[in-house]
Amino acid sequence: MKIEDALRQRGGRMTMQRRLILDALARARHHTTADDIQRQLRAKGFEIDASTIYRNLEVLEGLGHVTHTHLDDRVTRWHRADEERHGHLVCTVCGAETEVPMAALRPLARRLMERYGFAADLAHAAVSGICEQCRVVQSS
Repeated sequence: MKIEDALRQRGGRMTMQRRLILDALARARHHTTADDIQRQLRAKGFEIDASTIYRNLEVLEGLGHVTHTHLDDRVTRWHRADEERHGHLVCTVCGAETEVPMAALRPLARRLMERYGFAADLAHAAVSGICEQCRVVQSS
C-alpha cells in the first residue's frame, strides 16, 4: 500500500514535512538520527523542529514505512522499512558498525526463545564487542 493511502486511512495526509523526512531517509547511506535529518534539512533551507521530526518518524513507523534501531550509544537511528532487516555489531574500541543478515542471528533468537521464552527482535538492537581489526591490534 502506498504511504499516502495508509496515511489517509488513518485520517492523516502526506505533509511536506513527512515527504522531506522520507526523502532524507532515502538519501541516507546508513541508519540516521533525527538530529542528522534535521541538520540535512536545515542545510537545504528547511526549518523543522526536532519534535516534529520525531513525531513524524513515529507515525511513519506505525505505518510500517520506517523502523528504528538502538546501537551501542543508545541513540535511536532510523531507516526505511523497505531495506532488508538486519542486526548490528558495534565495536566498543573503534566504533565500527557492521550490518549482519538476520539469518546469522536467527539461531540466537531461537535459543533465547527455547531457553528463556523470550522473543528477541534482534533487528532493533546491537551486539557490542570488539571487531576483528581491533582484536588483531590488541593482540599485537
